[in-house]
This record gives sequence, structure tokens and C-alpha cells, in this order.
Amino acid sequence: MDHAVIPAPARFDAAAGPAFAVGPGTAVAFADTRIAPIVERFCVQIARRTSLRLTPVRAGHPVPDEPSVRIEPAAGGEPAELPAPAGLSPSGDHATDERYSLVIDAGQVVVRAAEPAGVARGLTTLIQLIATAPPAGPDEIRVPSARILDAPRYAWRGLSLDVARTFFTVGEIRRVIDLLEFYKLNVLHLHLTDDQAWRLPMGRPDTGPEPGAAFYRDDDLRALASYAADRFVTIVPEVDTPGHASALTRLHPELKTGRNEVDYEILPGHARHAVWLDPELPATFELMEQVLAGVAAIFPGPYLHIGADEPRGMPDEAYVSYVQRLRRLVRALGKRPLGWQESARAGLGPDDIIQYWLAGLDLAASVPPQIRAQLDAELDLARRDVEAAVAASTPVIVSPLSHCYLDVPYAEPPADTGVANPEQADRLGRVGLRLYAPKTLAASFGWEPAAALGPGRAAQVAGVEAAIWAETISGFDDLSFLLLPRLAGVAHKAWSPPEPAGWPAHRDRLARHGRLWAQDGLEYFRASTVDWT
Repeated sequence: MDHAVIPAPARFDAAAGPAFAVGPGTAVAFADTRIAPIVERFCVQIARRTSLRLTPVRAGHPVPDEPSVRIEPAAGGEPAELPAPAGLSPSGDHATDERYSLVIDAGQVVVRAAEPAGVARGLTTLIQLIATAPPAGPDEIRVPSARILDAPRYAWRGLSLDVARTFFTVGEIRRVIDLLEFYKLNVLHLHLTDDQAWRLPMGRPDTGPEPGAAFYRDDDLRALASYAADRFVTIVPEVDTPGHASALTRLHPELKTGRNEVDYEILPGHARHAVWLDPELPATFELMEQVLAGVAAIFPGPYLHIGADEPRGMPDEAYVSYVQRLRRLVRALGKRPLGWQESARAGLGPDDIIQYWLAGLDLAASVPPQIRAQLDAELDLARRDVEAAVAASTPVIVSPLSHCYLDVPYAEPPADTGVANPEQADRLGRVGLRLYAPKTLAASFGWEPAAALGPGRAAQVAGVEAAIWAETISGFDDLSFLLLPRLAGVAHKAWSPPEPAGWPAHRDRLARHGRLWAQDGLEYFRASTVDWT
């Protein structure tokens, strides 16, 4: 059957019966009071996208005889027929059950799930089916009969968002969380610190904030964590050290020791100054202990990302000492440390996790030989990091740059330019890091997470995460343009089983989501390779 659900469900069986008619006042019946907010949001979404106002009906109240949506507890059988997801649960030891079934016929729609998260995922699928179905009349939408059984392929499905290089407001981050919920992603990895800015409230000197630098306050971060949790998204905060620490040393010049600074060039004419935190300086860990304790107190999730990538100019022994001590601090706070793949160089214990990012580099033709040589050397080290993780049986979140970095420039031209949409060509030429060769949507989509670490290593893939870096982003519209449509493709790879049709099937589903993004006021790249009409 033709449908536009992204990520594609594990099983979607079309039925021969008549369609389900959604109209004004269609009842949404449920008994579990825990899911009342989920049902309310479902009804709000349907009203916003279709102008049809549904009626939530709790148990004990009469349900009209007309067709209705019913939410029932799963009692064995479906959806428990499907296996639990592979990998690492962002909620920790008590993994959330997101499995659901959805049966659609002329008389009713029945959503069954064991937990509220499964109900939320099932209703999200129903939103997409209703919102992408053609109207049957001014006050009716018909959804064809079907039986859906669905469950995520991987337990960890996320997006790393760089708020250090470009500041996004709390409201804008909520819009990103809404997008994650809509595509059944369940992790927002916030990259809160870097050379450009320190967005955390803790770690700031008593003299006040850095002049002109925006940052999040405690209440902002708590509100985001709560908003995300209500939508079954876990926020994983990242405090990126010992490298990428220039902003912190601007706040605390006493952290400079005379040996912990380095200048380097990543593109011709783009010199950069990097600082690494010195583990031999007592003030370093006095401050980091305070910072990590503050972060751990705000975010209730079980993980704390320590960064630990690109320790440029830092002696190996200093790096190992720093990362090992930082991991001990994180564990003492009751959190589990997660680091970029370079953190494997500090050794790996049974409780460590790494995030794999530096895969094969497809560089722009303009990159000069000396920088290519530097990046080749870094890539060689990165391969050893992965081998170390494999040897230690360490769980690996896969975020290969070649397919999951959403700041890679788009390769194909836009479908519409000029008077119809003058911003497309301008934004296409302005956003995306020019270090990387441009890539088509099809090429970005063309990968298999289970094979990311190499043959025979699928069991070590603990999850899938996209990443968006903000060097070229000047505001939320730029961010949205780089996220869409590729974030939907990463979400599909993380949730759905491999499908033989591959890119053509995903492309056809994608074509019907452009209208939904436009409804949400989200800029997106109207690639000429997709029939958005």
C-alpha cells in the first residue's frame, strides 16, 4: 500500500475494507489517565493540520456510535510479537517500550500499546496518515484500512544539536524537540560548550556573564528537559572538554598554563586558536567538578556526554589522565559517561560508551594538500579508536560524518528558485561546511547502520544519531534548512528495518512531508530530486 509514514513501520499490511472517515467530533476514547496529555496533543495536532476537531473521551463517558479512535492496553500478542530494539536505551536500565499496533477499518481505529510511549508513537503514525491523506470533502478525511505493527530497530535514536556556535532560544529548541517527536527520535544531545561560547549557567565567574554572550539559565534547561521528557525525548547534555575549551578559558584565564594553547588551520585562510584543559593544574578539576555537578543536577537522564574530541596539541599522557579522571567524576555523580570516539584513547572500561563520527572523509576539491594530509592522519587515528572499541566490546553510538552530519552541503539544485522562492538558492550557497564535498539526498540516505563499524560488528551498534554543527548557521531558518529533509532519513534508518526499495520508497514518502513542514513554518531544502508536488 502507498503510505507516507516516516519512519516506515516495521509491518504495514493494507486491508481490502472501506476506509476510516475522520470528521468533526470523531471520538478518541481512552481509559489510562497517564495518556491524557498524549491524547490532547494528538487532537491539537489533527485540528492544526486538518481543521478537524476531535473529541477526547475518557473511560466512563459514553462513546458515540459513529467511527472512533480507541486506545487500548496491549494484552500479549501484538505488538509484543515484534522484538525489543537493539542497543542502548537513553532512559537507562528501565527501557521504554515503544512498540504499538494500529488497526484501521471503516468502523474504528484501534491503537494498542503496553506503555504510554507506545501510544504516543502509534498516534504519531496516525497523525501522519491523516495529515497526508487527500481530503474526501470539506469536513472529512478518509484513511485506508490497514493493520500496522511497529517497533523501533534501535533504542537510541537521536540528534546532536550545536547550540555553542549559534545560540538557539528555548522556544526554538522546543521546535526541534517537536520535530524529533514527529519522527520518533528519542534523544536530543545538546552540545552546550565549545571554543565559540559557553552556554551553561554553571562555570561562570562571580563577576557576571561574558559580555555579549548568550547562555541558558538553570530554569531554561530544566524546562527543556521536562518538555522533552513529556514527548519521550531524553536530553543528553554535552560539556566538551579537554579540547574545544577556548570559551571557558576566556571566562577563566587562570586555566591557561602557557603550554595548553595551539593554533591550527582547517581551511585556507581560516586560522583557529584552540585551548586544552591542563590536568596538572589544580584549578582545572576544581572547576570541572562544580560544572559537572551542576549539569547532573539539572538533567535527570542517566548519561552525561564528556565530549573529548579533537584534543589538538594536547600530549597523549595529559589527554589520558584528563579523560580518565573526568569519567570518574561523572560516575561519582551517578551518571554514565559517553564520549566521542577519541575518548577510546584513554582506555575503555565495561561501563564506557563512545560515539563514532569520523568515518571516510569526502573532502571538497578546494581543500589543499597539506590540510588533506592532516585530516588523513586524524582519520587513521580514528580507525584505531574504532578498533579499540571493538576489541573492548564497548557500545558505540554511530554518527558517521559521511551520512549523519547534516551540515554537509547539499549537492543537487533546488526544485524552485527565482520569484517563487528566492531564498532557496541563496541559502543553498551559504549554509553547509565547505570543507566537505556536497552530497545528494540519495547518497546521504544510502547507508546501513548495522554495517557502520565493519562486517560482523552489528551487535556493537548501540544506536544512531544525526549531528548538526552550526559554523555556517546564522538563525533558526538556516538550521531547519539543513535539518530537513535529511533528518527524516536518519530517523528512518534508526527506526525502520532495512527495506529493499531503499531510497525510491523513502523519496516518495518524503515528497508528502514538505507540506507538513510548511504548515509548521519550517524552512526545508526543496531538492529537485524529490517531487514535492
